[in-house]
Amino acid sequence: MSGINVYAHYAHEEDYPDLDYDSACRRLAAALSCKTVDCGEKTDDAPFERLHALVRASYPHVTEASSFEEVGRNLLITCPGTDPSLPCVLLLAHQDVVPVVPGTEKDWQHDAFAGDIDETFVWGRGALDIKDMLMGELEALEYLLTHGKRPRRTVVLAFGADEETASAGATRLAALLKERGVRAAWLLDEGTTTMIDGAMWGAQGRVLADVCISQKGYLDVRLDAHGEGGHSSNPFGGSSLERLCRAITRIADSRPAPRLTSIVRDTFRALAPHIAEEPLSTLVRDVDGNAEKIAALAATRRELFPFVATTMAVDMLQGGSAAPNVMPGDVSATINFRLLPGTTADDVLAWVREALRGTGVTATPVHYTPAGRMDSTVGAGYAEVAEALGHYYRDVDVVPSFVCGGTDAIRYEAVCGSILRVIPFRPTPEEEATGVHGVNERISRRTYAQGIRVLVRLLERTVL
Repeated sequence: MSGINVYAHYAHEEDYPDLDYDSACRRLAAALSCKTVDCGEKTDDAPFERLHALVRASYPHVTEASSFEEVGRNLLITCPGTDPSLPCVLLLAHQDVVPVVPGTEKDWQHDAFAGDIDETFVWGRGALDIKDMLMGELEALEYLLTHGKRPRRTVVLAFGADEETASAGATRLAALLKERGVRAAWLLDEGTTTMIDGAMWGAQGRVLADVCISQKGYLDVRLDAHGEGGHSSNPFGGSSLERLCRAITRIADSRPAPRLTSIVRDTFRALAPHIAEEPLSTLVRDVDGNAEKIAALAATRRELFPFVATTMAVDMLQGGSAAPNVMPGDVSATINFRLLPGTTADDVLAWVREALRGTGVTATPVHYTPAGRMDSTVGAGYAEVAEALGHYYRDVDVVPSFVCGGTDAIRYEAVCGSILRVIPFRPTPEEEATGVHGVNERISRRTYAQGIRVLVRLLERTVL
């Protein structure tokens, strides 16, 4: 399958004909014009304030029925249900967007923060990551309230302001909900966006949409090697940089064997009837019994490697000599690890420090976010999310997976029993690949409308 025509899979686009999709696109464009870039202490509050005001003005029924709380730049909207005994539903998105990479401004067909809209696309930074999610969730709730449909379950919308940087906002909102004793049956947050070619899993000819029920962890480790410098004519014992490079090689050579998490086992089980290529076709007849062989095979494929391995990428090197005939002094390297669900920082540090034994190189953890809890396909909300996706995207297999990056969702584990990570908007693979954090980010009007339909159907079946 050289490319996926996502529109060929769109279905039931006639649903909710009274929903004003043109106005919805204009509201999204207005949100994209708010330059909500988090810069830490130097963040400009004004764009966030503009976005908050836009939300209040754009969704009058949500505003009237709900409480709005500005927790710093973060936004918490609570629409009370008629049955307070029921656990609520949490809808997440983040307000912040990444900045435009300096020097690429001229490559944008439309200014990233102009909020431009034409006959086909809504243009701007955040169109796919993820103001489409933020505004789409509000559109769906507003539609239900406009039609007099008061939810039985309380609906809480939590919009952090710094997901792209520190996720401190989501941490703060989650702590506030926990302090209030709020408990959510399930939570929806961003995950994968576009449809996936099933060939990467050995299921040729199938198109997939994955609902992610965990996420990988994040760990930066700094390696330090001491050196006294000196003339390069006598590098007895190796220079500090040489010892550091050898240490990195030892870590890479001793990395743990790939493995199948329970989630990926479920993915292979779901796809087993459609996997025809050998040896996978035979191996997936008994996923548990052949788990090691399947993991080893998957690790040889670029697309599947991150799903079966805790990855390591050596991304930073500091302290090299300024001249070829002078040995460096102290040098350091930073390795970024992405941890499989079920793997902890202690697991990785034990592996790293064992590999470094006797090298004189030390390892220090710098930044850590744990891997997500592994939730279940039988958890609250999963079946309903899968049903809504299947209804609007025909001939698409919905399978479980996990996010290889990070999202705000992990911050809410203490207040939510089932965390589901998937964006209901399905852009073309080309739009997704170039737009997310790239140049000319945009979402088609048709894609945005279809995602709103998914969200309306989901809420109709879960909160009313």
